[in-house]
Amino acid sequence: MLHGSPRVLPALLALAFVAPITGCNDTTPTRPVSVVVTTPAPVRGIIAQTSFSGFPTNVWYSIPLQLSQKGVLDITVDWTVPSTWMYVDFGDKNCLYDELVKKTCPYLISSETKDPKPRVLYSDMLEPATYYIFLYNVPYNVHTGIGSNNTEAVSIQVGLTVAGSARRVEAPVRLGQPVVVGPPRT
Repeated sequence: MLHGSPRVLPALLALAFVAPITGCNDTTPTRPVSVVVTTPAPVRGIIAQTSFSGFPTNVWYSIPLQLSQKGVLDITVDWTVPSTWMYVDFGDKNCLYDELVKKTCPYLISSETKDPKPRVLYSDMLEPATYYIFLYNVPYNVHTGIGSNNTEAVSIQVGLTVAGSARRVEAPVRLGQPVVVGPPRT
């Protein structure tokens, strides 16, 4: 038991805890400094939208998209009638009619089914360039039961997600007018 001032015990305890901390020397390992690096969150914005009507069955449309900034696209295509079979494809080459019909067009993304409606496609990281959205209103086939006989109205919205540290490019993004891709004239 310690004799003396009642303040001696707390002072000795404090010294016992401080001594190991202040007693560091060259043989005492040091901890590396932790550095936390944060990057800004990606930024998404709507870069283009369009709509058109009078889209009959058995017709291919090609819609050019001039992308002026590197990023990931999301393309939403919607149409009026739920029973319509709409093919939505996306690529970096403006394919000819024969390539579309024979399914030899080298799409980057292809969604050739009835559902879901609306259709949303997501790209990988894309470089600035001209890309193409292809739409096909599938005609009804009595043998397969696939397709419809609906003349459609279509709306398209294109979003672009860029890195949070990317600078905004002032150059406009252009979504061209839908162009019918027809068979070659003979």
